[in-house]
Amino acid sequence: MKRNAVCLAIVLLLLAACTAKTATPENQNPNQKPPGGTWSGDYGPDSYRREPIKVELRWEGSNLRGTIQAGVRDLEIKKASFKPETGAITMEFDAQGNNGQTLHYKIDGKVEGNVMKGTWSHDDQRGDFRVSRQ
Repeated sequence: MKRNAVCLAIVLLLLAACTAKTATPENQNPNQKPPGGTWSGDYGPDSYRREPIKVELRWEGSNLRGTIQAGVRDLEIKKASFKPETGAITMEFDAQGNNGQTLHYKIDGKVEGNVMKGTWSHDDQRGDFRVSRQ
């Protein structure tokens, strides 16, 4: 009887080990690089109105930091996150509007290799962006 219990325990441990999640999820791209470095491209509210943009990202420990250069403005990224298993990236930053008010931008995107694209919004304004790693 004890022998059967020991065998059952070993079988259960082996099953648990086989079904345990690995450190690299199946849907993670093993070639996915973290989004550090210089990215450039454009953004805008639609396909006709586009402006050049440059994004500088760096890792400080486990924190993603950086700046967004739009025109003559350098905008510090206040909050950022990156999920390597899906490539999802989020960023938030503030900018001065034309009439002096502070605009809080929210960025939702996806990194696929050397391309990052997604959407941006502030207040009732929305648009998209696409940048490539340099």
